[in-house]
Amino acid sequence: MPDLLAFSFLIAAAVAVVAGMVRGFAGFGAAMMMTPVFSALYGPETGISLCLLLEVAVALPLLPRAAKYVDWRRIGLLMVAAVLGAPLGNLALTQVSPQPMRWAISAIVLTAVALLASGWRFQGQWRASVTLGIGATSGFLNGLSGMAGPPIAFYYLAGNETVTRVRANLTTYFVFVDLAALLVFAGRGMVHWDTGVLALCLGPAVIAGGLVGEKLFPLASEAFYRRLALVLLVGVAIGSLIL
Repeated sequence: MPDLLAFSFLIAAAVAVVAGMVRGFAGFGAAMMMTPVFSALYGPETGISLCLLLEVAVALPLLPRAAKYVDWRRIGLLMVAAVLGAPLGNLALTQVSPQPMRWAISAIVLTAVALLASGWRFQGQWRASVTLGIGATSGFLNGLSGMAGPPIAFYYLAGNETVTRVRANLTTYFVFVDLAALLVFAGRGMVHWDTGVLALCLGPAVIAGGLVGEKLFPLASEAFYRRLALVLLVGVAIGSLIL
């Protein structure tokens, strides 16, 4: 049982609340906040596993209200491709020097942000081949660096769907991605009993934050949501260079 009054636990709980609010509001972005802090406090293996557990925990109360806005066919295509792309990313991680890859990822994300900030939107419907390609890229980046989010966020933000549907699809997609990653971690013996106990103790904090973020979402304009999403993507790009 962790010491609930320890300074490290209090920091983790505060970060979990804020990350939960971001996830509840935007549908993504929590891992960007939790992973580096948890890894610094508890070590990379525990930190990443703990983040995955809390990412699932914060999303579960949000799913029932999000489900009615989800395009399940597209989510299915994205997930199939992501599962196939992840091993390739993991293989690249062991074969390629990480620093050039970090610079490349950062440059790609910042280019996507600039394109979205310019007001560009894809007209029409995404083809299945494009959806599969985005999913494979997301899985590849997840296997390479744990950053599955940027391609999927770009995919939905570049479309013409309402932010309600964008948020619902992001929320749902990342639940499946996190569960798949947890299965991989568990299969490799990287999810320990102590990590599960810590997740149970931090769960109420991240869930409370998620519910607050969900309540704040209807109060924001579509323009504010899109600006926040771009800020989060810039944070991912910068984080990939310094973490």
